Amino acid sequence: MAKIPQDIVDRVRDTADIVDVVSQYVDLKHRGANYFGLCPFHGEKTPSFSVAPAKQIYHCFGCSTGGNVFSFLMEYQKVSFPEAVKTLADRYNIPIQYEEGEGGSELFSSLYELHNIAVKLYQDNLFSQRGESALAYLTDRGLTEDILKQFKVGFAMDSWDQLVKQCTGKGFTKSHINQSGLFTQSEKGTFDRFRSRVMFPIFHPSGKPIAFGGRIFGVEDPAKYLNSPETPLYKKSDVFYGLQASRDAIRKTGFAVLVEGYMDFLQLYQAGIHPLVAVSGTAFTQRHALALSRITQKVVLLYDGDNAGGNAAIRTGWVLLKAGLEPTIVRPPGDQDPDDWVRAVGRNDVLSAIESPTSFLDFHLEFHSGKSLEGAERRQYILDLMREIRSIQDGIVRNDLVRILSEKLMVDEHDLVRVMKSQRVNPVQYPDQTDQGDEIPKFTSIADRAQIELLQLLALEEQSTRQYVQENISLALFTTPLLKKVAGFLLDEKLSVESSAIIEYFQDKHERDSVAQILF
Repeated sequence: MAKIPQDIVDRVRDTADIVDVVSQYVDLKHRGANYFGLCPFHGEKTPSFSVAPAKQIYHCFGCSTGGNVFSFLMEYQKVSFPEAVKTLADRYNIPIQYEEGEGGSELFSSLYELHNIAVKLYQDNLFSQRGESALAYLTDRGLTEDILKQFKVGFAMDSWDQLVKQCTGKGFTKSHINQSGLFTQSEKGTFDRFRSRVMFPIFHPSGKPIAFGGRIFGVEDPAKYLNSPETPLYKKSDVFYGLQASRDAIRKTGFAVLVEGYMDFLQLYQAGIHPLVAVSGTAFTQRHALALSRITQKVVLLYDGDNAGGNAAIRTGWVLLKAGLEPTIVRPPGDQDPDDWVRAVGRNDVLSAIESPTSFLDFHLEFHSGKSLEGAERRQYILDLMREIRSIQDGIVRNDLVRILSEKLMVDEHDLVRVMKSQRVNPVQYPDQTDQGDEIPKFTSIADRAQIELLQLLALEEQSTRQYVQENISLALFTTPLLKKVAGFLLDEKLSVESSAIIEYFQDKHERDSVAQILF
């Protein structure tokens, strides 16, 4: 497998000035020895994100994320380490010569290339004679060719092997073909997975295609949508449709509008409503909520106006609340979906509704007629609400919800608290929770602080001080596993002791954030 040689990695890191790179995404102000700006990884109004040019690292005093120039790109663009290195190498005109080694970069490169081929083929189909009926379907729905081209919407022909033929002879292994999710296998051979469907490419936040949603536009197939299966590139619960185009708008406005479908997204985006994402081939999950929390704390749910849409909005609202986000709801009138609604009334009316959404609790009460329920139905409604609220981990949010419900339902607040405490709930689980700041180790004891000061001396550029410390301490002095690990690298004379280089020795994000905080 091809990998980037370490000397090239070092050269790219040394060439790519972290202030130059970060300032392309964050408005930095010079203050003292460092630069400060609003953190791009969590919502804030007072700048707590700091970049240290002398050490070539960054650290946020608000959410504790940190790292070097590579980890910044990895976190901001959601790319792998090799992709971050290559991005900066291209930017600074540093040629990369790969060497053979173990790793998964070859698989990922092949899968990306297969999806690029598919995107081009499907879009060529759409804008050719072969795709006339599909293009007519889309334009009849009000989508312009400009929006279709921007999001690379395409058409898969009624062919068993058009994409197979397009990919044949290009060096892809059978294993890579099988793992791409673009094909199906049988005893008779390999065939195209998608046929006779309008194709919506799903992109990684970095802009690379990783999957597809295929929509039937005839009446002969009962399966309205066929989505890519999960692959090494595509994990449904981690991915939003359209985020590659809308992320900056979400950060700028401070909220995200969440819709359910590709067509809803495209119609709203075309109308000029840009802080927008859609779930991709699955129901909204806790992992979706965690992903959204990295770019905003406020989510406006704009689901279908029918009962199914209302129930889905409530389910999603609870997930968001339990993840620490603030959900509000906009409901299209009647049974309209957002696609129909924006085409009927235009941008301004929809935008006005988005700017004055209904609070989650008010929507919940209205949707379930909570204020007018009586007897056993009222009691069960309150029990169900209290069960959900109890599972919210943030005590302030939990208490606020109880207080508001007490006022709206005219129930004594203490009675609601007693009911809430009596409810049994399952703890909220956050699988693969790799970005949660509360998992970052806290070094608060006197011994920890002393050990950190020794590490900071070992990382100094001033040779005589560093050498004196090296000669007079040993690893046995460090009692915390992470601090001992950092010391091991700093005491190894064969390794670079530059702060920006040390961070690369840590693959785990929590460790990387902690090391950046220690060395900052």
